[in-house]
Amino acid sequence: MTVLVTGATGFIGAWVARNLHKKGVKFILSDIRFDTSRLKYLIDNPESLPFITLDLRNASDLDKVLREHDVERIIHLAALQIPQCRADPVNGGLVNVVGFLKIFEAAKKYGGVKNIAYASSFAVYGPQELYGEKPLNEDAPLKPTTHYGAFKVCNELSAYAYWVENGIPSVGLRPHTVYGFGRDVGVTSDVTTALKAAILKKPFKIRFGGKVSMQYAADVAEAFVAAAFANPSGAKVYNLGGPVVSVSEVVDTICKIVPDACELISHADSPLPVAYAVDDTAFRREIKDMSYTSVKDGLMETYEIYQRVKAAGELVLPQQ
Repeated sequence: MTVLVTGATGFIGAWVARNLHKKGVKFILSDIRFDTSRLKYLIDNPESLPFITLDLRNASDLDKVLREHDVERIIHLAALQIPQCRADPVNGGLVNVVGFLKIFEAAKKYGGVKNIAYASSFAVYGPQELYGEKPLNEDAPLKPTTHYGAFKVCNELSAYAYWVENGIPSVGLRPHTVYGFGRDVGVTSDVTTALKAAILKKPFKIRFGGKVSMQYAADVAEAFVAAAFANPSGAKVYNLGGPVVSVSEVVDTICKIVPDACELISHADSPLPVAYAVDDTAFRREIKDMSYTSVKDGLMETYEIYQRVKAAGELVLPQQ
């Protein structure tokens, strides 16, 4: 039995690989290229990890890949983020929607996949003011304000169709503001970039304010692995929880970790156009009753990893 991870050299993918490696689970990684820039700080000797090159925009015969590697469970993370989807919606759709469909089509042809865990997003919801102040459960109306969020809604509906028509079980997870080592793409990556900027002693302004649900990368990886090893009857979708804090509190925490950071790090006032109040009761009841890492502990561990990256001369700020 093998777990296939798509988008495995990306941010969450690298943390999922770390989680599977620690558990001693047989897995194979895939991405458009074998980039170890994240993996090498999370796993010893990442060059030895099993890997296949996979570009979902032009991939074919994926069912043969699943059969060759005896894949029983898939963690599908390959996707473009909000900025890339906004800049080129057509390419974003090819990766995020057509690529998603190719994974499910391959599973249908192969017939041996027991479950597909995939990344949806809290971007399927609209701004918090549409819902009031109460935490959102999975029955809340979906009101995406971005192409990225719309693509995720499409995928959730497609997963349901594959269950009804082909009996393919799946679990979609909706993360919110995921942070930690390796996060450098997307608007919500600003939280992680702010910490990196503080370490480098460079000014940085987080492009949003208000409140966010802060989810540490290690927790999110654990959630995806737990979802992959679930045995759902149907096409399930769950919200992921985490500490809800204001962006000003996040900045204050960074200031406590990095001396002089308060003079460098700031944030905008406008909140993200996505609700922040998360009800994850269903996930904790049906998949895993998780305890979440505090923002202080998550940022501190991120700080420690980035100190290693800095010592190696590889700590740089991403282009916005």
